[in-house]
Amino acid sequence: MTRHKNVFRQEPKDFREKSLQNKKFAKRYLFDADFRSSKLSGSIFDEAMLEGARFDNAALPNASIRNAHIAHAKFRDADLTDADLSYDRDFPRRNNTCFYVDFSRADLTSANLSRSPLTYSRFEASTLIGANLNRATLIAADLSSSNMQKSDLRFANLSRAKLVGCDLRGANLSFTNLSGANLENAVYDDTTIWRGTRYNQRTRWNDGKRQPPPLR
Repeated sequence: MTRHKNVFRQEPKDFREKSLQNKKFAKRYLFDADFRSSKLSGSIFDEAMLEGARFDNAALPNASIRNAHIAHAKFRDADLTDADLSYDRDFPRRNNTCFYVDFSRADLTSANLSRSPLTYSRFEASTLIGANLNRATLIAADLSSSNMQKSDLRFANLSRAKLVGCDLRGANLSFTNLSGANLENAVYDDTTIWRGTRYNQRTRWNDGKRQPPPLR
């Protein structure tokens, strides 16, 4: 009699505090895997199934997590400097998303999140200096108190996003959708680029008011 094996259960799940630099996890099924406090610099997770995986306090500089399914994954306090979490333009997103992923207090300096589907994601108190969020979908995302200086937000969808207290100095928000977004106490100045930025009467600016906008 043939024994049926469950491929999801065959994959190891516990990688806590392990040294896994430059390891290849591309296209692997790692649902709910535990990578907390692991060293994963340069590791490759392209198109991997990482729903619910935990990367809290992990070191992931220069890691490649392109087109991966990381919905509900947790990267709290993780080091993701120069990491690539982008999606290809023509990549089918029906199954692979970044919905509800938690990047709270993570370091995403110079990370690439372009075209990533990040609806309902969390970035509270995270560092996104120089990050590439070009055309990312950040609907209802929470970016409260995040440092987004010099980040690229061109054509990003930040409708209903929470940007309370975030630092947008030097950020490029050209053609960004801020409909219904909350920018109360956000920091921006004449280095912030607003060319073609979309907003509506529900958009709240740094003074807490819905109008007038600061766009020049």
